[in-house]
Amino acid sequence: MSEDPPLPAAGPSPVALKLADERIADALDPSIGFTALRIEDLPIIARWLKLPHVARWWGDPEEGLTRIAAHMASANVAPFLAREGSRPIGYLQIYHANSDPFWAGHTLPRETLGLDMFLGETDVIGRGMGTRLIQLVLRRLLALPETARVQIDPAPNNAAAIRAYEKAGFRRIGPIDTPDGAALYMAIDRTS
Repeated sequence: MSEDPPLPAAGPSPVALKLADERIADALDPSIGFTALRIEDLPIIARWLKLPHVARWWGDPEEGLTRIAAHMASANVAPFLAREGSRPIGYLQIYHANSDPFWAGHTLPRETLGLDMFLGETDVIGRGMGTRLIQLVLRRLLALPETARVQIDPAPNNAAAIRAYEKAGFRRIGPIDTPDGAALYMAIDRTS
């Protein structure tokens, strides 16, 4: 993984386990945003998970939907719908890596937040939307004074996602084996 030394602890109290935001948006890019995932949003997630460009990376659609639905009740994961205007276009989950059993076995700064994301609607792919959405969520997460690192771990052959993450500011740290298979560990560390 990383040879970078971990950042010092942000203090005695960690980031709240569940990101409390119901909506993530800002004036820098007002045409996009995120809203907290609701039960009534699950049919659109189910449709997206069946699309080849999503299923390729997210696996079995039924298992994926079960995991995403469980995140709605999790204290460790905050699931969101990505939106362009009022239209849902993708999915994002923000998780606390320090609380995750897999990541607990790695040297991570406290607090490290992780992201998983996909664009569901095919007409937004190739327009820079992934980069814009990631930049928006990074502005929100790095505004939290407790956040020391934001990480993401795409499949090493998911060139489009890796390119979007690099454009958003993530740096490649190296290959890693995750419960979902081989991945490229990428991160952004707080600089101030």
